[in-house]
Amino acid sequence: MSVTPLGEWLFRSLFCVALTAVNTGVFAADCGSMPVAYTANYSVTRNNDKDGAMQVVLQRHADNTYSYRMDTRVQWGIFTAQIEQQSDFSWRDGVIFPGSFQLTQKVSLYKRSETAEFDWVSMKATGTKKRRDFEVDLQAGMQDKLTIYLLLARSVCEGKIPVEADVVSGPVLKRHSYQLVATETLDTVLGLLPVLQFRRGATDDEKQTDLWLAEALRFLPVKLVYRDENEITVMQIENISFAPAD
Repeated sequence: MSVTPLGEWLFRSLFCVALTAVNTGVFAADCGSMPVAYTANYSVTRNNDKDGAMQVVLQRHADNTYSYRMDTRVQWGIFTAQIEQQSDFSWRDGVIFPGSFQLTQKVSLYKRSETAEFDWVSMKATGTKKRRDFEVDLQAGMQDKLTIYLLLARSVCEGKIPVEADVVSGPVLKRHSYQLVATETLDTVLGLLPVLQFRRGATDDEKQTDLWLAEALRFLPVKLVYRDENEITVMQIENISFAPAD
């Protein structure tokens, strides 16, 4: 998207005004309060063919720890794929602290798994990826492959743009940087929703992620597009429900 200096200034100004007017927040009544439990279902298409579905569940426990699950089931030609991810994390003083992460992917007879354990006392993260053990040093603000989405929602709610964080996914930390691309109104099964479009990855990168976040849904994604060379996977929201307030 090409933007002139004047257009860029106007775009940023309008976005800041809109963000200032929005103060409901991803985390309950304001941006810094606790995450709100929810369940969301998405349809999944790949290269315009409907492949399957994805469910995302955020569950709050009695001790104010959380479980965050993402279950994706798709049909790739003659193969059925199932990808299960779960993150257990705690919420302390307005900060997300990942505790453990597990991924299991099954495609026909093929199976792979990935784990990560976060020790915020020793400031170490350990785990396995591609059947190899790893250990990395932790720093404040690091996330796992699921909690990064909650951090993104909270940061956007607070107007902290762009959003950047290191994600523990094996022995090499991955820098996730989300840039604001556009503000628009998106036509969804839930109706017309004002959204903010964010992108991870440059236009010429082999892999790129676009997310459309809706303030009306606590800045959670209503649409996700993953591009991996010529493969384009689109996930669009079908329904979402939030747990009642305490």
